[in-house]
Amino acid sequence: MTSVQTQAALAPTGASLYARFALAGAICCGVTHGALTPVDVVKTRIQLEPTVYNKIAQLELKLEFIWCWKKIFTFRTKSASASPALDCRSNTLNMLTHHDFRLGMVASFRQVVKAEGAGALMTGFGPTFAGYFLQGAFKFGGYEFWKIYLVSSGIAEFFADVALCPLEATRIRLVSQPTFATGLVSGFSRILKEDGVIRGFYSGFGPILLKQIPYTMAKFV
Repeated sequence: MTSVQTQAALAPTGASLYARFALAGAICCGVTHGALTPVDVVKTRIQLEPTVYNKIAQLELKLEFIWCWKKIFTFRTKSASASPALDCRSNTLNMLTHHDFRLGMVASFRQVVKAEGAGALMTGFGPTFAGYFLQGAFKFGGYEFWKIYLVSSGIAEFFADVALCPLEATRIRLVSQPTFATGLVSGFSRILKEDGVIRGFYSGFGPILLKQIPYTMAKFV
């Protein structure tokens, strides 16, 4: 028996093969999404509290004031009139009153850390890791099991999202309401007790499917 035949004979098959795909997918998805928990926290805060995270950016204000006073100085070298100063101040006040400037991702990170401490950036890590661990297992293991390309990836993602949705709902609740629970288990239990399975965990199932299934189908193809 040649070395190639020996390797082929020893290669995993059946349930062992699918279990390896599922484990690899689970580890990769759990680790990568878990590592990006701080980004998810800031993104969710910006979406849920736009009035808080759309405050005036200090850098843009400084640039506006520099431009404004430069304009005043330039005009005064040519004329004694103070009207440009009044106009400039009026425009700046109008800008402060009627326009919002996005802080951006980096500044929003700083705002969360300053207000709640660095630990707040890891809010929802448990649900994120567990949810995407299960999703990765179903997605990659299911894809290899059905192996009909577009159809298989869509089917696999459907079952993956069934597993993901309750944990994603828990993550969002923990991030949006920091005092709701202390972690994954307590948050999951409280949602189940107060809202039930369908309303508490699967109210956002449709949007998740519309987002994840096309993405997964395109990724595998």
